[in-house]
Amino acid sequence: MIMSDFTIYIKLPAYEREWCISHFGNPARFPAQSNINSVIRHYLKERPADIVPIVQQDDELAICIPASQAKPPSKFNYVTIPGKKGIAEAINDLFSKHIWEDLMNEAVRDQPMTYLLEDWMTTNGISYDHFQNLKQKFYRIMDSYRKCGVNVSRGYKHESLSKNV
Repeated sequence: MIMSDFTIYIKLPAYEREWCISHFGNPARFPAQSNINSVIRHYLKERPADIVPIVQQDDELAICIPASQAKPPSKFNYVTIPGKKGIAEAINDLFSKHIWEDLMNEAVRDQPMTYLLEDWMTTNGISYDHFQNLKQKFYRIMDSYRKCGVNVSRGYKHESLSKNV
């Protein structure tokens, strides 16, 4: 899949913008056949005649519109506000999955979470200014599992499935 030169702009938290730029470039070009490209294509519309092209704001990520025969970017290069929220949510889901899988994989090494998170941030192009935000995000994910009765905290030992009757 070829990416076009047409871009859309999506508002994201600073740490997600930095992560996207680190992995997907600036403007961001998501991998061919990726879920995010599918989400983008879903929300693309023809630009209404009365809407002028939008200029990128400081808190927005520039994203190249994926080329598509069904929705050529030269004609389909407009995204509504709800569409932008849907794209931002897809990016957030990917980001959350990435941080969760990487840190839980490393957490079994019995290292302080501070070091693991700082290392992850460095590896993923995120400035240390966002440390507290990411730490809270990671623990909110962990707590949401715990509320459903799934303990995924570090060092947790699963109980035996066999029970003494």
